[in-house]
Amino acid sequence: MRKTMRHLRPIAFALAGAAALVPPALAESPAEFYKGKQVTLSMGTSPGGSFQVYGQLFADHMPRYIPGKPNIILGFMPGAGGTKAANYFYSVGAQDGSQLLLSHAIALSEKLRPQGIKFKSEKFQWLGSFDAISQVLAVWHTAPVKTLEEARQKEAILGSFGKNHLTYQWASLANSLLGTKFRIVTGFSSGAKNNLAMEQGETHGWTPSVANLITTKPQWLAEKKINLLVSYTLVRMKQLPDVPTLIELAKPADRDIAEFVIAGTPIARSIAAGPGVPADRVAVLREAFAKTVADPKFLADAKKRKLSVEPRKWQETEALVKKIVSASPELVERVKKATGQAK
Repeated sequence: MRKTMRHLRPIAFALAGAAALVPPALAESPAEFYKGKQVTLSMGTSPGGSFQVYGQLFADHMPRYIPGKPNIILGFMPGAGGTKAANYFYSVGAQDGSQLLLSHAIALSEKLRPQGIKFKSEKFQWLGSFDAISQVLAVWHTAPVKTLEEARQKEAILGSFGKNHLTYQWASLANSLLGTKFRIVTGFSSGAKNNLAMEQGETHGWTPSVANLITTKPQWLAEKKINLLVSYTLVRMKQLPDVPTLIELAKPADRDIAEFVIAGTPIARSIAAGPGVPADRVAVLREAFAKTVADPKFLADAKKRKLSVEPRKWQETEALVKKIVSASPELVERVKKATGQAK
């Protein structure tokens, strides 16, 4: 017996030593980890736009579906059209499930403007998408152009976040595919700042999301303060049936370019965990996301805030990301040129 015990002691000490090497946080169950925890849901924009409104909606409802019921707060990390935030979450941010990314169309940014990109979109652990981003080319009612035909004849100034962002790429596509003469300026870090610049005459317009307009400036639509020239959607929007899509306006030879960029819109409003977050925590977060977007209280609150919700499961989001990042080099180069991303 003593001999057996002597042989077991080294094994026991070895097991104890191995257990000591496991970080306490990783040894916890998801419920234990999230109990009393504060989770940050961050986005790559400044406060004041539709992303903040969506983020607050999730902060209000998602915690009750996460084991341990953590508190969710919002974080903002503007810069480089959302890629600054994506870079941070991919390599620097906490990989324990306490930080989540409310994502922009970062898969498109990865393919079209890879300089400075330090993430791989398919490596993020996607919880799902909660809505497509439906954007339009809007110009102020006193702008020098009020129609596409006028925009082909005269210059007007459009604001944008940065070259990595859809707000810049959509405007560039109007110039490349439709022959408009827009001058695009960057540096507006939120929808609120773009709206203010347009209203005050610093710019003549920009390419906002419809959600931005409906939730923050509904009076502009009602009072016809803006003219909507193009929609960047697969088909015309039900709420804006008179606004033509880029796809229908583009020449047949250029429609694959428009379709490629628009392919990123269904997943441009998604939530992701970092690549190193433990699988059990990702599983409960994915389940929490799925239950949240199906919750009648969540949907009623979204309707009250005039927010569209068209969710996609994490598997669908992941598949769309992979489709974008696997596009042929030839198509990507044509898209880069058309969106102003080529060197």
